[in-house]
Amino acid sequence: MMKKITALLLTAMICCLAWTAGAETVRVPKAYETILNLARKGMAGDRDVLEQEEFNPAIYMDSHYGNRNVGWTLLDLDRNGTEELLIGRSAWQPEKDILWIFDIWTIKGDQAQLFARGWEQNRMYLTKESGNSYGLYFEGADSTFESIFEHGLIRDGRLTGREAIIAFTDMNTDTVSWTLNEAEIDEERAEEMIGKWKSAICQVDMMTLE
Repeated sequence: MMKKITALLLTAMICCLAWTAGAETVRVPKAYETILNLARKGMAGDRDVLEQEEFNPAIYMDSHYGNRNVGWTLLDLDRNGTEELLIGRSAWQPEKDILWIFDIWTIKGDQAQLFARGWEQNRMYLTKESGNSYGLYFEGADSTFESIFEHGLIRDGRLTGREAIIAFTDMNTDTVSWTLNEAEIDEERAEEMIGKWKSAICQVDMMTLE
């Protein structure tokens, strides 16, 4: 048994897993139980839940139409002693899939508070940063002509140091212009930064939400 636990801990450290698959019991704060129950009802197509702002419709769309598993885990993202609740995709072959996260919730007082949200056109991924810290990478599109890439660091309950790269395609000239925080940037530099952000994406191991 000890060998199994040791192996799991080593795997978690190496692969940046946010959940230990061998864990049998998990203490879930009451505030998070409310959010998880909301997600369960939304996945089942509860009309009242689908209309609530607290529920991310991407959870329903992905589980209902995409026929994919939705999962969850707890992880202290900013090392302040409070674990955040992550809800995202759960795959049959996680070693082959980088799974995006729908919602990240934290606790303020005794209430769950939404920290960050992703959706189909703004996918959110957890990144592993220096100093055993975390960040978030977003990739999406505002329109057919505009792609957005954004990265920030999770510090003290906030997403800091946010950098946003936008690629705009001019359909008349078939050219692409790039900006970094609204300042012009060349394509090579933009792709270099985006590549660095993507390389930091961290696999999150989640328990299936049932």
